[in-house]
Amino acid sequence: MLLKSIKLFIIIGAATALYACSEGPYAKHSDADLQDAYSDCEQSNSMSPGSAITCDNVRTECDKRAKKRGHKICF
Repeated sequence: MLLKSIKLFIIIGAATALYACSEGPYAKHSDADLQDAYSDCEQSNSMSPGSAITCDNVRTECDKRAKKRGHKICF
């Protein structure tokens, strides 16, 4: 049982590391497109689970760009 848990931990860790090092789905979008998507997400009152995942991806890319430029907020 312990060996199975260790294997699972290693697999999850490796998958997380690979995802963190890869470009996100919005990495190739222009700043204007990303800003529009971010604005749409912020103005949404309720969203489906798929839309929530999309907005998380938009926020993640936005945060990466802000950090890269030395900003505290996305735009």
